Amino acid sequence: MKLKKMLAVILTATMVFGMLTGCGKNSSNNETTTAGTTTAETTTAAESTNAETTSAENTGIEACTIEFWHAMNNKQEEELTALTEKFNAENEYGITVNLTNQGNYGDLSSKLTANAAADTLPDLAQAYNNWLSSYTDKLVNLNDFVANDFDNWDDIVSGYRDENNQFGFISGIPFNKSTYVLFYNKTLFDELGLTAPTTWDELLTVAETIKTEKGIETIGWDDLAGMFQAMLAQNGCDYIDENGALFDNEKGLETVTYIMNLYNKGYARLVGEDKYFSNVISNQLIASYVGSSTGASYITAENWELGVAPLVSKDVKAANAAGTNIVMFAKDTNKQKAAWEYLKFLTSAEATTEWAMATGYLPVRTSAYESDTYQTFMASDATAPAAYSQAGYFISQPAFEGSYDVMQTVNATLEEQILNEADPQTALDALVEAVNGVLQK
Repeated sequence: MKLKKMLAVILTATMVFGMLTGCGKNSSNNETTTAGTTTAETTTAAESTNAETTSAENTGIEACTIEFWHAMNNKQEEELTALTEKFNAENEYGITVNLTNQGNYGDLSSKLTANAAADTLPDLAQAYNNWLSSYTDKLVNLNDFVANDFDNWDDIVSGYRDENNQFGFISGIPFNKSTYVLFYNKTLFDELGLTAPTTWDELLTVAETIKTEKGIETIGWDDLAGMFQAMLAQNGCDYIDENGALFDNEKGLETVTYIMNLYNKGYARLVGEDKYFSNVISNQLIASYVGSSTGASYITAENWELGVAPLVSKDVKAANAAGTNIVMFAKDTNKQKAAWEYLKFLTSAEATTEWAMATGYLPVRTSAYESDTYQTFMASDATAPAAYSQAGYFISQPAFEGSYDVMQTVNATLEEQILNEADPQTALDALVEAVNGVLQK
């Protein structure tokens, strides 16, 4: 990556992910992402990349310490620590995983970028793919590990497998995964004889009723860029590729028209200084909002009942997959094998189930989701069933140079157009120009 862009990423990372994942809150608990078209999974060995390819035969691993950088805090960090301590105590090789908390996602992204330039990366790290596009040559290619030493890769949720093949090889394993869902005030909906909307048209009908009867907005989105990406997909429209915007067309205009009408008619609102809509809905100042499934614990439903539903759709069902993967940078062959043992442990059905129930994230294995343990948990949890009902149509982040910067640009541009009460064509033109300005430099 050119020095200029490297510095730009370092300078903007904290601002972008602070805004999207936790100003005033734990950044680990409200996952946000701009979802993109999913790259089809490939089993080729990535000869076209410079990523390291390593044998996955874990015989004769020598005792060693593995450095793992993460951005989990509060309950998530406590559970990660508990799982890691269990692995450290029980693995047969004398492997010790050392957890290093790097703050929030913005901090972690900045430090990874800086250490990639200095060639001082840790053995393992949490990461979004769109952080990695400038230094994929530092990633360890996990193809052989998965092929030779993994318990049923097909058991991993398909959307997560696709996401970890975006670079043409298996670049990581899914870890703290979530998705966007619709949180709504069920008590208010029941009072007005409404049910959670399932389509764009139903959302408009619900919104008109709530505005007329209660005088409040019906919906908001924690992540405008994620909303825009998902709604384009729901309308059968592409988002971006390496060359720029792909939505400068009839479908794109139709999508932007729908979005702008929601805001211009007073059916939707921006979050403002609250940063996340969990505070707004807790105070019953909005009827519903779309946010990360991990945000449920921040909603305080006093004297009213919280409902949770899948995202609305139009021609196509699409829901944002959020949360990071764990990637490997270890250069030493022994440490690579040791790190792989830890990754296998974290993605085991038992560990991913425990992690999900303790933190509000989702199990990464289908077998874990279908287990009696997790099914019992879901019976008493409103969020998990809605989240997992979307697992068959998750869409993941775009991952190429510049895609990380598009997130900030789309958020800022769309917010500006909403504040200006722009007409749909003006808003579309502004979004196309802004995205192309990032990707066509």
